[in-house]
Amino acid sequence: MLKKRYWHVKNKWTRHLSLAGHPVLNRHLPPTRLLRRKTLRKFLKKYGVVYVKPVYGSFGNRILRIAKRDGAYFLHYENKTKRFKSRKKCLKRVFRHTRSQLFHIQRGIRLVQLDGHPIDFRVLLLRPKSSWRMMGIMGKAATGNRVVTNYHHGGRPVRFREALRRAGWSDGDIRRAKREIERLCLIAAERFGKRHKHCRRLGIDIGLDREKRIWFIEVNTNPYYELFRYHEDRKLYGKIARHMKRIKSIQSNRW
Repeated sequence: MLKKRYWHVKNKWTRHLSLAGHPVLNRHLPPTRLLRRKTLRKFLKKYGVVYVKPVYGSFGNRILRIAKRDGAYFLHYENKTKRFKSRKKCLKRVFRHTRSQLFHIQRGIRLVQLDGHPIDFRVLLLRPKSSWRMMGIMGKAATGNRVVTNYHHGGRPVRFREALRRAGWSDGDIRRAKREIERLCLIAAERFGKRHKHCRRLGIDIGLDREKRIWFIEVNTNPYYELFRYHEDRKLYGKIARHMKRIKSIQSNRW
């Protein structure tokens, strides 16, 4: 059995670079850079919302959201918000949070909202044999004042069609978005699999903005799939579990 270090790509920056540069995928990747003071200043000057994420991290832990509004900077962490009058003071607080650890920054997307809360979508792809299989899509809605939609941070599972209908999308728009998301994610899985040949499971987090554009937020190589218990296809979770069992017979969870 293959040890986990061969198939689980822990470094989020490496995962991002695995998709960057592709002529199709590149148009759907938000501007993303490693965290540096100069780079963060440029991002804050150019974009209204910026996310600061640990390169090594999971479940949405330690993610910061910085929003620029009315001449002030609002730093969101978990369910707390702090206001800073100057960019300098905001940056000082950010780098106190990150210390000397590796973080990257990403332009924030104005995500579709459900009942005033942002939602994004988890696309699960598995490679139990030689080719990638699209398993399904589930939405995650943030709750309370949280800045992340992650299930482990109280994110609420929502079905794809239901979420977009409630957000005001037409049935035609929903069908087109689903087809395009599946097409793009299969391209991403093929590219990722060529660069990381032992990877057999991908959870791709997709954002849809208010102009109906599709964005790749993050790629996970050891995805949590409990969300799919709530999928409208009641047999899907069992199918996923069977494929995962086959994959686990090839891959070990030991480092």
